[in-house]
Amino acid sequence: MIKVLVFPCGSEIGLEIHAALKFNKAVKLFGVSSVPDHGEYVYANYRQIDAQVESVDFIEQLNVLIDEWGIDIVLPAHDSVILALAERRAELATLAAVPDVEIARLCRNKNATYAFFADSDFMPRTIAGPVDGIYPIFAKPAVGQGSQGAEQITERSRHEQLLKSGVEYVFSEYLPGIECTVDCISDQSGVLLNESPRVRERIKSGISVATRPIAADARIRDIASRIAESLRLPGAWFFQLKKDAKGDWRLLEIAPRIAGSMALSRNRGVNYALLTLYAYLGLPFEVLVQDFPIRLDRALANRFRVEHDYDSVYLDLDDTLIVEGRVHPTLAALIYQWQAQRVRIVLVTRHARCPKQTLRDYRLAESLFADIMHIQDGSPKSQVIAGNRRAIFIDDSWRERLDVRRRCGIPVFDIDTVEQLLDARN
Repeated sequence: MIKVLVFPCGSEIGLEIHAALKFNKAVKLFGVSSVPDHGEYVYANYRQIDAQVESVDFIEQLNVLIDEWGIDIVLPAHDSVILALAERRAELATLAAVPDVEIARLCRNKNATYAFFADSDFMPRTIAGPVDGIYPIFAKPAVGQGSQGAEQITERSRHEQLLKSGVEYVFSEYLPGIECTVDCISDQSGVLLNESPRVRERIKSGISVATRPIAADARIRDIASRIAESLRLPGAWFFQLKKDAKGDWRLLEIAPRIAGSMALSRNRGVNYALLTLYAYLGLPFEVLVQDFPIRLDRALANRFRVEHDYDSVYLDLDDTLIVEGRVHPTLAALIYQWQAQRVRIVLVTRHARCPKQTLRDYRLAESLFADIMHIQDGSPKSQVIAGNRRAIFIDDSWRERLDVRRRCGIPVFDIDTVEQLLDARN
């Protein structure tokens, strides 16, 4: 069992790591953050620490948890954390999936990246200072992630304003062509095993939220190979390219980490988080990439934390468990969640046919239910529930829910509200 600490676990990177590893029988995940975030809703083993990454006692607080949980490796889920762990590697009580400190610094600052690869033919032309006639140009914070703070500069005055802002920028030629991210995986020695380009179709708050794969042309493969040979990054890493006015690929940045939208390539067969663990732990692995049409579109998802205390569920059949000729997927997931939690499930229905036969028709085992109450005399469902104060009731009927709520005083739910009962932590 590989015990993995993810920090900060609620970032988009941390959430992708969780999605990639949560069902792996050889991995146990532990999530840590320094501020309240979404990680506590998805990581079953979660802790919040007081220290920020810049704090003197940041490593000390991590080490306390590393010792308590017996952590084998730390997976950083933010660019600043990668650099901090690389710089303080000797203080950390376990292994961290970070490159050598010089490489971490080079990747964290785009001006350093551009200087290192200055003689390469895939670099954009950089701009030293304000000069009339060169605009538009492109500006981006030298230390940052995603496309946050990036902008097109169309006039000299704005260029001068950014130079005086106190923020270090990288200024380069404006690239009007398409942009792509190239997901890469390398072995323990940094030998490139696969590159998977994807087009960033829609960006929100600096994050790619819509992406699709494209073929790796000879130029992309050549750039990936040259970066890999120069930096020798083990495990997962990626770089971003954009085409110039002539249609040639130019480098934007390199990041030695997992990306949130690596979920696209993961679903084609490359689990970057898992293979990163293998690379840093020195375990052998191969890469199997499947080529089929696929797109990824990301949006906000709901997670709830509620205080319902119940040991029994009374569940309706028609238009609740079975809706428009299909089993309700959320309730199907909940039924198996309740089975694992030893929650008693009672089917309460006025079904016109034999409910057991209908369950068989929909491949629902009768054994999932502690009891099946078939009401045929028109009596209220509240009579079945009366006296059970640690129960909940789920029914699409407003009249049934109102009666149960008034007579039994227990929580009642329509099918549009049962999502709050799902426990997504793992």
